[in-house]
Amino acid sequence: MSRTILVTGGAGFIGSNAVEMLCDGGFNVRVIDDLSWGYRDFVDKRADFLEGSISEADKLIYLLKGVDAVIHFAASSIIKFSIDNPVEYVKNNIENGVNLLEAMRKSGVNKIIFSSSAAVYGESNVRRIKEGSIKNPLNPYGATKLSFENILASYFNCYGLQSVSLRYFNAYGPRDEQKPATRAVPIWIKALLNNDPIPLYWHGRQVRDYVFVKDIARAHIDALNLSGCHIFNIGSGDGVMMQDLLKEVSDIMEVEPKIVDMGERLGDPNRLVADISRANRILKWKPRCNLYDGLVQTINYYKSVMNK
Repeated sequence: MSRTILVTGGAGFIGSNAVEMLCDGGFNVRVIDDLSWGYRDFVDKRADFLEGSISEADKLIYLLKGVDAVIHFAASSIIKFSIDNPVEYVKNNIENGVNLLEAMRKSGVNKIIFSSSAAVYGESNVRRIKEGSIKNPLNPYGATKLSFENILASYFNCYGLQSVSLRYFNAYGPRDEQKPATRAVPIWIKALLNNDPIPLYWHGRQVRDYVFVKDIARAHIDALNLSGCHIFNIGSGDGVMMQDLLKEVSDIMEVEPKIVDMGERLGDPNRLVADISRANRILKWKPRCNLYDGLVQTINYYKSVMNK
């Protein structure tokens, strides 16, 4: 018998890719999304969709009937907005998250896979960050993700609610239609397609770990088989300097970029690269898509949607 999964925030970038993969895998999928950040058209037609917020307990109780596990993407995720509106981020990412956990407890649903972030670490001077590395978030967004991880640990210890927190590093891929756009890869691709200037922060010298969205989506499905309370880094395990990433994108597109120096940006660590050995060992997960192939798929996606 197929398992039934509730996906919160399933109309967004990573959520919609996970929903599609779950449907392909034969799961029964239910989606709740208030469409403040997501798109109804992104939700796979095989999934049952309800427009709503995880702040609405009655809708959650209705959707959780017969559910085997929850995959939780519903959160605010723009770092600059978290700096400008910390109260809103605490409400959505922590208070509404606890509302979801309470609805799960009342419904007898005992497993959640949580969309966390490498933003919990802040600045790090180690070559590759392990899950046990010092956590020092540079912005309210990272702080809310770390706080909710701690809440999940408390729910496991107090109520036996099982959880897996996945700390993504830099996600990229099809359907990254952030409102407004803040992630480099889609901004650069769209700018190059339109022959617009490329914004580049810190002279492109930051080092980041880019992981393809479908590899991230697969990690959530792999995590459904784990028991207990776990935390994993989800990245490629390799760093790329942002100026080199821009060269890779522009070389694939065969366009010479016109760069605009944007200077420094608040909340940006200098280096953020994952140690993914724990995910490989326990979750049996590792990325399958290399950076070049992932960029080609992403570029082709934006070419197709911008030509419509």
